[in-house]
Amino acid sequence: MKGAFKSQLSVLALLILLCNSCSAGNPLQKEFGVDSEYFLGLTLLKSGQENEARSKFHRCIKKGSPQCVRKSYEILCTFGSVQEKNQAAIAYNEKYKDADSLLLAARQLKSAGEISKVIEITQNCNLIEDNNEVIKCRMESLAERKASSLDEEVFTWFMNRPISAEHYQFYRDTYEHPESPEDFTPRQFVLDYRIELYKRNYSYTAPAAITILDYFEKGTISPNTQLASDIGKACLFGSTNFAENATLFTQLAEQYKDTPLEYFMWFYAGRLFEKTEIYFQQSISSFEKAVQTAPSPAQKDTALWYLLVSSLSFSLETITQDIATYSRQWQDPVYFEDFFESLISRLLASGKWNAFGEIYKSIDGYASDLTVAQYAYIYGRLIQEKLARGTKEDAEKAFRRALRSSTSPYYKVLAAHQLGLSGQELEKTITTLELSPKKNEYKEANLDAEKLLKGYAYFGFPELIYPTWQKLYKNGISDETTFFLANFLNRCSTGNDDYYQQALRMSTKTLSNRTIPLSKEELMQIFPKNYSKYIEEYSEHYEVPNSIIYAMVRSESFFDPDIQSSAGAIGLTQLMEFTGSDIARKLKVQNYELTDPETNLHFGIYYLSELIRRCDGSLLQGFFSYNAGITRVRRWVQSSMIEFGKKEKMPVDLFLETVPYAETREYGRKLAGAAAMYAYLYNDDSDQAFNDIIGKMVSK
Repeated sequence: MKGAFKSQLSVLALLILLCNSCSAGNPLQKEFGVDSEYFLGLTLLKSGQENEARSKFHRCIKKGSPQCVRKSYEILCTFGSVQEKNQAAIAYNEKYKDADSLLLAARQLKSAGEISKVIEITQNCNLIEDNNEVIKCRMESLAERKASSLDEEVFTWFMNRPISAEHYQFYRDTYEHPESPEDFTPRQFVLDYRIELYKRNYSYTAPAAITILDYFEKGTISPNTQLASDIGKACLFGSTNFAENATLFTQLAEQYKDTPLEYFMWFYAGRLFEKTEIYFQQSISSFEKAVQTAPSPAQKDTALWYLLVSSLSFSLETITQDIATYSRQWQDPVYFEDFFESLISRLLASGKWNAFGEIYKSIDGYASDLTVAQYAYIYGRLIQEKLARGTKEDAEKAFRRALRSSTSPYYKVLAAHQLGLSGQELEKTITTLELSPKKNEYKEANLDAEKLLKGYAYFGFPELIYPTWQKLYKNGISDETTFFLANFLNRCSTGNDDYYQQALRMSTKTLSNRTIPLSKEELMQIFPKNYSKYIEEYSEHYEVPNSIIYAMVRSESFFDPDIQSSAGAIGLTQLMEFTGSDIARKLKVQNYELTDPETNLHFGIYYLSELIRRCDGSLLQGFFSYNAGITRVRRWVQSSMIEFGKKEKMPVDLFLETVPYAETREYGRKLAGAAAMYAYLYNDDSDQAFNDIIGKMVSK
């Protein structure tokens, strides 16, 4: 595999050089045949030669492969006169007659004012299932023509699916309706009601819910599940009469027994009883009935999740048995991961150490791999700390179970460290990190799609690779091709464009369906050493392991120097402006820009090194301080030591589980797992480097 990988890169380098020429003698034309007409057309279009480009695209349409033919149709819709673009859009839709072609054609014809054509091509739209933007184009066109079918179609569209941005924009900007609710017909009232709920105008929708229920009672409006859900949300968030409303919903559940509305009434009765904070038994009973009447697996899981939360609020003593009972009923184990995540801190704070062993054994095969790994690893560590009952063999068995996890790098690498793995056993653990737990459902490679993507690389269009790959990767793009393209994008990157991030996202995405071990070369693309010049230099200067810094940058920014968080954190190491200013003062730097990669890395590495020093050398506590502030972390450590009865040396891996913010806990896990990967992949003595970095993570 390694030799083939290097050979592939050599071929790529040669082909990139060949791309400088688009002459008839270009070897790429022989490689791609008629499909080369599409790529050459793109080149001509880029240089402004529209007529020549159009000719190339039409040649490809006649004899090209399916993917390049479709792309040729699409590109013809984007240039030329309005008439030419309209004709191309109509031809494209007539050729493919699917959702994508219809959307493109509707957009083009609508923008060109061809209202009758929009109505014609959308005549057979499914108002309940089709793309909302297409339907919005249709409704706007019907409104402009004052079509008699408009009101009926609008009502169908609004009543049978969740309200979207397209619904709201159409209602606000186009649809004619009275200004005052007093002038609404019943149909107009419920349309407006749904829009007001979409806007979260709960002060209006909560009291107005009685009008909807009255319509149901009198048969003015047929009982509708979308409206039933809306009424539940309105009463939940727009009123404080929780007990009164909960009682009303139990009565409605009986009234609509054996109808699709029954589930929603029991579900919101449960939510409302839960809000009272005293009627937990009634809440549990309501959720149990919602589970029994759920019309779909997803809705059943939702009711089960709230049932578990209510059970936990009612009594921690019975939660182990409740989990064993309810876990046999759910469909999607991943949906319950956040419940189990929040339960960990509750169990630890209550000193229920043995519950971890009971839970991980009872949910194995029912909960997600991540959840089982969490509980198994914590149980093993609690045995080691002499807090939970169990033998050395019990702890080892728990660590072995965590090791089998397919989706939890953090618990897997920590379990490997606790077991003292090395050699082939450690290599097997590393190369199967984060693989999909699903059975390998082999999908034959889509050669046409792969040829299109490789063509973008060979003909010099790196900017088209990632957006096209995003649309096509589920249709049979092999991992080999994905890694090939990701490597190409990495080679194209200057460090100031998007190619590093695109390459990393592509490589990482392969893990979602991967069920076989990865090669070391593939793992290196998933954990790349971008910006190595600066990271190596400043890591050495501030005496921080470079694997820690690569992990931090990968987790913080995905190697994007221009990224800015909603909170205002900037650049590769996600520094706040005030933090950057303070660091600049300490380093005596007067002029700086946090989006500059070298500056950002220099400041971020210095800052992390200082936090680690102030945390007495604890890498994980340093990470937490970087994310949440050192004062908070010190307070959390003291609180955790009290919970665990420790007077000194709080085990850092157990401390992580008590951190009160899920975001900070996950931050620590990601960095620890990634740091272990970097240490293993990029050091000559992989085993020693791996165990050294994990040891530093959990030892203080």
